[in-house]
Amino acid sequence: MTAMTPGSNIPLSATRVAVDVAAPVRLDVSGLLLTADGKVRSDDDFIFYNQPSGQGVTYRSGGGTTPDAIVVDTTAVPPGIEKIVVTASPDAAGQTFRGIEPTATIRNADDSSVLASFTPPQLGDETALVIVEIYLRNGQWKARAVGQGYANGLAGIATDFGVTVEEPAAAAPAQPVTP
Repeated sequence: MTAMTPGSNIPLSATRVAVDVAAPVRLDVSGLLLTADGKVRSDDDFIFYNQPSGQGVTYRSGGGTTPDAIVVDTTAVPPGIEKIVVTASPDAAGQTFRGIEPTATIRNADDSSVLASFTPPQLGDETALVIVEIYLRNGQWKARAVGQGYANGLAGIATDFGVTVEEPAAAAPAQPVTP
């Protein structure tokens, strides 16, 4: 098993990998399928608990007893997708990563053997995190430790990668009451 540091990468020795993200608090884990320009093709490329499967990528719930995971089958990832970004955010509204040390574990999805792990250092007021990416380089799938935090939550990450995030409707302005 390889303990990764920010920016480090490893070649993947398995064609199906699971990236689970564990922390002392409940996390929402998601995955985004990205093209060469670093964007999703459509909102269908955002994989999470409400949209648990896409081409070659699946969200797996831990059911509250084990960490949630993003499973990537590199043989089923569609042409044109060069990177799958794995993200995490605390489930509790407004909670940050301050004092929470999430650990991403990259496993062979077929036998659960551990290929690598990564714990991002020095997190603070981030409310969402790009923790790991699975990417294609020169025909070889690899994993990179990222650890990039966002202060504007999962919506900020999703928007940065081209997902349309629907904002809650604003309340209509109050109208004066005339007797």
